[in-house]
This record gives sequence, C-alpha cells and structure tokens, in this order.
Amino acid sequence: MAGLSGYWSVAWVLLAALLPAARAQGACLAAVPAGNQCGGNESNPILTCASFSSCANQAWDGACCPAGAPCAQLGGPTCWTCGGQLPAYLRDLPDTIEGNCTRMVNGDFDYGCALGASMFFYMAQRTGRLPADNPVPWRGDSGLNDTAPNGQSISGGWFDAGDTTRFTFPAAYSMATLALGFIAFPEGYQRATQVAELKANLRWGADWLLKARYSPQHLVAATWAPGASIRQAHLFWGHPEDIRTPASVRVLGPGQPGADLLAQAAAALAATAVVLRQDDPDYAGLLVSEAQGLFTQAKDQEGLYSDSVPEVAGFYTSFSFIDDLAWAAAWIALATGDEGAAEEARLYWLRHITDEGGGEGRRFDYNNLQQGVGYLMHLLQPAKKDQYLQPIRDVTALWLEERSDIKFTSKGMAYIDTWGNLRYVANQALMALLHNKAYKGEYPHRALVYACFARKQARIMLGETGRSYVVGVGTNPVCRPHHRASSCGALSGRCDCSALRNPGCNPNVLYGALVGGPNADGEFKDDRNNYEQNEVALDWNAGFSGVLAGLAAGGMPSWEECRAAGLADGRGGASPDLSGAAAARAGWGAAAAAAAAAFALGALLA
Repeated sequence: MAGLSGYWSVAWVLLAALLPAARAQGACLAAVPAGNQCGGNESNPILTCASFSSCANQAWDGACCPAGAPCAQLGGPTCWTCGGQLPAYLRDLPDTIEGNCTRMVNGDFDYGCALGASMFFYMAQRTGRLPADNPVPWRGDSGLNDTAPNGQSISGGWFDAGDTTRFTFPAAYSMATLALGFIAFPEGYQRATQVAELKANLRWGADWLLKARYSPQHLVAATWAPGASIRQAHLFWGHPEDIRTPASVRVLGPGQPGADLLAQAAAALAATAVVLRQDDPDYAGLLVSEAQGLFTQAKDQEGLYSDSVPEVAGFYTSFSFIDDLAWAAAWIALATGDEGAAEEARLYWLRHITDEGGGEGRRFDYNNLQQGVGYLMHLLQPAKKDQYLQPIRDVTALWLEERSDIKFTSKGMAYIDTWGNLRYVANQALMALLHNKAYKGEYPHRALVYACFARKQARIMLGETGRSYVVGVGTNPVCRPHHRASSCGALSGRCDCSALRNPGCNPNVLYGALVGGPNADGEFKDDRNNYEQNEVALDWNAGFSGVLAGLAAGGMPSWEECRAAGLADGRGGASPDLSGAAAARAGWGAAAAAAAAAFALGALLA
C-alpha cells in the first residue's frame, strides 16, 4: 500500500480491535494511606505539582511513590511526583521515528497521504465516548462526567491542543476552516480517500457544539480539568482518560458581550451543514436552525467574549468581533441561499474594514477572518469577485515582499510569529490557493506565483530542508510534540510528568499534527517543553488540511513548473492590483512567462 492515507483506510478497523478495556483503579492505593499517596492520577487527578520543575526527584517504580515523598502541593493531600528513574514504558525509546508519506511524485510530496494523517490528528484529539471505529489505539473514553451548569451532559468535542482543555472559539473556527478547504478542494479529499473522515470530524465537532448550546441563550465557552484555573489545569500531565471528575466549565450567557464566540459557533454549524446537507439533510437543517439562533444572539451581544469570560485571556483572547459576524452570515447564506444573510455578510465585511481597520491585516486566523469572508462572499456574489478577493492579494503581497515584519529564513520558510508560526504560514498558503481556485487559470503569472509559494511552504513543513514539522509524516519528522496523551504510552499503564521529561520520542505517534516550527533564525528544538515551537492545536491543522487538499486536488501549477519558472524558492512577485504590470516585477522572466502560459492553456482545456 502506498502512503499513509491508504494505510489508514485498511488498518483503522484492525487498530480499533486493539483498544484496551477500561482501566481498573490502581491496586496499590489500598496499601498506601491516602494522605501520603503521591503521583496518583488514579487516586486524584485534580491535584498536581505547582510546577513541573518543583517535583521532588523521587525514584518511581511505575506503581506507587514512596509514602511521604516530598512534593509541592496544590491544596490537597495528594500530588504528582516526577521520578528520578524513568518508568519502564519510557526507557529505551528511539530518538527518531520513520516518517510516512515520503513517496515523491514528480519530485513532490504525497499531499493526499499527509491529508489522511491530518484527519487522524483530529480523531486523536477527541474526548467523550469514542465510537466503535476509533482508529487511535492509545485513546479511550474521557470526560464522560462533564456537565453544563444545568446538569446537561457536555461530554464530547475535542481537546484544544496538547492539554485537556476545550475552547469553543478556536474549535469552531477550525471546523469552519476545515469546511472551507473541503468545499474549495473536494477533489483533494476524494483523491486521498478522506471524504468520510473529514465529514466524521466535522460531525464530531458539531455534535459537541449542539451540546455546548445547552439552552437557547447559553453557550459553553471553555472547559478544563478540575481545578481553580485553566493554568492550574495545565499542570496536569497524564492520560486524559484518568480524569474522572467533571470538568470546570465557563459559559457565555444572555446580555454578555460575546458576538465573536457566538458567531464563530454559528459559522461552524452552518459550514458543517453545507458539507453534510446531501448526506443527511435533516441533521443539516438542525445545524442551520441552531446557527441562525446563535447568529441572532450574536447581533444582540456585540463585543468580545474574552471580556465576559476572563479565564480565556492569555489563551484565546479575542481582538475583533465584526469579522466573526460577517463569517457567520456568509456561511449561513451559503447554507440557506438566503439573500438577506448574504447582504448582512457584505455589510459586516465592510463594517469590519471601516470600524476595525480590517483587523490584524497580515494573516488569516480566528482573529482575522477578512480574507476567508471575502472568499465566501465571492461565491455568493460572483460579480464582485475582484473586490472580495482583494484582501487575499493585499496580504499575500506582504508575505511575498517581506513587508510588515514578515520575513523568510535562510532555508526559505516564511516567518511572522514566534508562537506557532507554521499555522499562519499554512493559512496564508491556503488563501493563495483559494485565490487560484476562484480565478481558475486567469492571471497565469499570479496563479504560478501563488501556487509555488504554497508548495514551497508545504514542502518545508513536510521536510524538504531535512526536518518535517508534521508528526510522523515526511522526512525526519518531529517526534516529541508537547502533547499529554501522545507522551503517555498505553492506556493500561500509569503516566505522570516523568513522561514530560522523557528524552526519547513520544511512545504514541500523533500522526499528522503540525507543530509550531522553527524560529526566525530557522532554529528548532524537538523538545516537549518547547511548547512555542513544538505544541499542536486544532486551529493549526485546519488551514494546513486545506493546503494539503488543494495541492492533492490537481489543477494547480506543479512543482516541476515552479522549478522550470525559477520559482523553486516560492518567492515570485505578484502585484496586489489585478490590472498591474506583473511582468515588471521581480522573478517574472522568460522561463516564468513560458510556464505561466503553459499552465493557462492547461486550465482552459481542463
């Protein structure tokens, strides 16, 4: 079988058969007085060391810590300890792992295979009662006792990153962005045989959003492992399955500012409805109805949700809300065909530009939706395509020309931010490919430049420069992502912060997860503690999945065409003005002209 995507299609059923039975409570607990028990995620998962570095260097045999072992406590009789000697399951782990999806086609990576891995990542992030076909043998049921303030179950959804926290804001954004990549490049998912997996992931997220909307005026904003704060919950290091106590919950209620959160949830449900309406029209109708209710509430509660739910500050602080309203209205219009919703989207899109200055205009993410809204608006009002897609041209020009504090490293990686840089790179690559999709071969030089930029950055992510920043995929992939479940070994064993300190690779491979990537100097350390560069997150893979689908779909200039045009560095020039004299810009020589002409002819014949 060639590639990881083919592997999953055959092996997932086999892997599901290997899932371990539910864990039993540790037998050693009866032998150690509760007041002296240490390290016990089976005895008390809530209480953790005040910081990982404060754990006493106590030897640990993999069963119980010595009675009375000193450890900084968090307000209770039990806590974690980090063993001086690694437990057996962490010993002799390899320093590197072999990457999948390394088969080269016409000198380029197997993007369809990598897309299959990205879908696996979302399945590895699931919480709740897992389905019978769960393909991740090292994940089991978790969070089954989580409830909303009214007692209704909110079990399910996804953990946000390498932790055990759910954040509705970025999760909803991730769903809509996944849907965006799918509706633009369905052929990519089809060629990768990942259509069913994409739809299953979106439905998993939508099912939880329906639970999170536990009353007509309330929406769960965040949950975290039991504890006084999200930061304290982050001190837990162990199996998510070991957390038995209901999660702490914070909710956005009526009358509170939070249009951004409500609109993101509305967009996610409407986007999922667009993807699923042919498969399950009744379910899609339910999603649209809930999306419309959320959108109506969002319009009445303008403002930032992070002002109403201060616990999210520093994690997913919001900086704008009008673009979220435009995003939601556009998705609802796309799901319903409602011209009124399309007009609302247009007006909010323009208001975002005038009132919020277009947001942080260098990138696309959950706080900067202008480019994505523009793409949706061109689908709704094709006659205004040039206007709606102008933001993509403007922002991509900033990247290609290294303006507004954007640069390229010596190895060719685009760089904009210290934390999770590659998510922004992937997102802008997706915007470039969406622009190409919208014009379908028009402006061939621009299409060539945009495709070569996207391909170059995807190639770097998958290991062109000697190190893949996608776990388990590509050339010499990272293997120590900052991710608790991946670091913890089999569900049948114990896990504590010794797993954080393990010098070897994570015992469980988090296939398909995009990590943050190198710094501005191109330096990278594959270390679990290096969370700025080596953590993973739902939103980081959302745009990345769309890039992979776009490159797998075909119809874009190939890597061979990029090389023939002298654009192997992905750094060609393309004016933000569609009518501009692109030929006068750097990188537009005879070879580029010939390659663009060939691509234009191919697009016309397709």
